Amino acid sequence: PEPNGYLHIGHAKAMNFNFGQARIARELGYGGETIMRFDDTNPTAEKQEFIDSILDNVAWLGHTPSKVTYSSDYFQQLYDLAVKLIEAGGAYVCHQTAAEIKA
Repeated sequence: PEPNGYLHIGHAKAMNFNFGQARIARELGYGGETIMRFDDTNPTAEKQEFIDSILDNVAWLGHTPSKVTYSSDYFQQLYDLAVKLIEAGGAYVCHQTAAEIKA
């Protein structure tokens, strides 16, 4: 989730589903796990208070993530992959201005 507020019932439903699917996969021998990834790409809206609250809520629901990560942990890797994709001709850099895009 993006840590820009407190969770609501819809988040709890999704978390129970995700953790439940991982539990079922483990029980069936597939080794399921749930990684809690925080989307921290909008620093003006996100606060540590919300991250702490989300983790507290996950624990209160009876779940433990196998790992906690942040989108920013992967920025360099994503950048490197984007460069490779551009070099391979699978993507391009758009140079249009906002006005040109809106036209």
